[in-house]
Amino acid sequence: MTLQTSVRRGCLIVEMPAEVDIGNAEALRQELREICRTLLSPVSRDGLSAVVVDWAAAPFLTMAGVAVLDDFRQQAVECGVPVRVVASRRWPRAVLRIVGLDGVLPVHDTVEQALVGDDTASRGGDRPETGRTTS
Repeated sequence: MTLQTSVRRGCLIVEMPAEVDIGNAEALRQELREICRTLLSPVSRDGLSAVVVDWAAAPFLTMAGVAVLDDFRQQAVECGVPVRVVASRRWPRAVLRIVGLDGVLPVHDTVEQALVGDDTASRGGDRPETGRTTS
């Protein structure tokens, strides 16, 4: 499995697969660690200011996916690069909130929002699905 990466507005964008489970989690963890080693280290990051993990395709997040994300966040922070997450669906956002990662990772609805980096506006929010209200 090869993660797709691109650079926009000084941010590395990493497109995650829709599903991360026990079957592919370790391979993804290793691939993300390689990204940290080769693209995010202080000598190789070439002006990158942040990483955007694009998980908009995920209908849900498993605990294996959460563990992979948290490991990557820790590795990137050690390299001095903040991580932002795109999770536009209700259930992935709820999982990030329940496990407490929304408190340490800015969560955005779109890649464009994450590129702007307005971390306070979308941190910890759980957007209701269209047509539903929350009280």
